[in-house]
Amino acid sequence: KQIPLIPWTIVIYFGCYIFWIINYILIYRRSREYAYRFFVADFLSRIVCLVFFLCYPTTLVRPAVEGEGIFYDAIRFLYKIDAPTNLFPSIHCYVSWLSWRGVRKSEKIPKWYQYFSLIFAILIIISTQVLKQHYLVDAIAGVGLVELSWRFYSNGNHHDIFRKFFEKISGTLFSK
Repeated sequence: KQIPLIPWTIVIYFGCYIFWIINYILIYRRSREYAYRFFVADFLSRIVCLVFFLCYPTTLVRPAVEGEGIFYDAIRFLYKIDAPTNLFPSIHCYVSWLSWRGVRKSEKIPKWYQYFSLIFAILIIISTQVLKQHYLVDAIAGVGLVELSWRFYSNGNHHDIFRKFFEKISGTLFSK
């Protein structure tokens, strides 16, 4: 209740989809090994989210949207298409933070874009708060989930079983 509704941040909130697509492509292009590590961390984090959504469902009471104009109309549209459920952890926050983590420290990706990704990920997290889409704990859990999965999959060979599985499937599906 203490956080104000800031309508113009809807641009950031919806802009996240373009941000995610671009970053996932950049991450894939870093190297095949890196892409496997990234996508396994992403996939298993989504499984964790699903478990929370099923076992610990959460909801949010949104405020009435009282203003006029394109930003207010966009917020009303968002509220209409996105039910205020399955909040913990926030997938918007998790995917945004993971998108930054994936491009961070890459020699193939310009430093200015790495900094932009960090700033944009933070802005997306803020937008989830000021658009009344998530509680603060949802955002913290989303970022925390990324940090845990990143530490686990960025080192070692924890991803090898998935890599071998996908290589076998792709070899079976696309062999001559």
